[in-house]
Amino acid sequence: MKRIFVLAGALVCVTSGANAVNIINGNPFYNPAQGRFYNLFTPLEMNSEFDRFVMADEFGYGISDVFTIHIATSGTYDSSDNPEFGKWSWNDLEFGFDWDLWHKDELHAEVYADVKQIYDTRENLQTVAYNWTAGARVGRMTDKWTVAGIVQVDYLNDDLPHDVFDAWAMTVGIQGQYIVNDNWNWVGELMFDFDLFDDYYDGEQLRLKVGANYNLDATKYIGLYAAKDVVHSFKHSPATIGVVFGIDF
Repeated sequence: MKRIFVLAGALVCVTSGANAVNIINGNPFYNPAQGRFYNLFTPLEMNSEFDRFVMADEFGYGISDVFTIHIATSGTYDSSDNPEFGKWSWNDLEFGFDWDLWHKDELHAEVYADVKQIYDTRENLQTVAYNWTAGARVGRMTDKWTVAGIVQVDYLNDDLPHDVFDAWAMTVGIQGQYIVNDNWNWVGELMFDFDLFDDYYDGEQLRLKVGANYNLDATKYIGLYAAKDVVHSFKHSPATIGVVFGIDF
């Protein structure tokens, strides 16, 4: 079973970085301030074959300045020869949290976790699997740049009575952000996915993602990003491009 990715989001920055954890700027260490909400909306993500189109949304709330809960979902139109869950499908529903565990000056460490229901909507709404995620992010954020390393473990278990399946996988990688000025910034990440037990992924993946973002003001931004699994060919694993809108309110 292939993993479903919700490529929602990519990342922006505005104003001072070292103390801007609660400013929505797409920084890997962003959390909304206590009592505030955020929304990351991806109205369109499409692949380079122009046969798969995704819409995704993530909505979160700051329980405190350092602890955030979120809900996310995505839907797809897939006109490839063998779409996994039909041409039109509601892909998943996710619940999770992010905890800013420790930070001192420019150094930050956080943990996060979520659970995702994966659906098959070809005939009726049916849960086909659950994906459980736990990870940690550690790095440095300055006024000009951010670098964060990530270690993440995923567990996937089937929810179909006729097809018992489970698998474990791990992701390690790095995220980066460079602030050009108060309006523009560049972002990028490189993630390596590999199996721990059973075939979780369709082979190993080395996912490269780059983006450019523009801040409308301190609480709103728009970003454009592109991503590619560089291990596999474009035919086997097409590139994707998308746009994201972020708001803190």
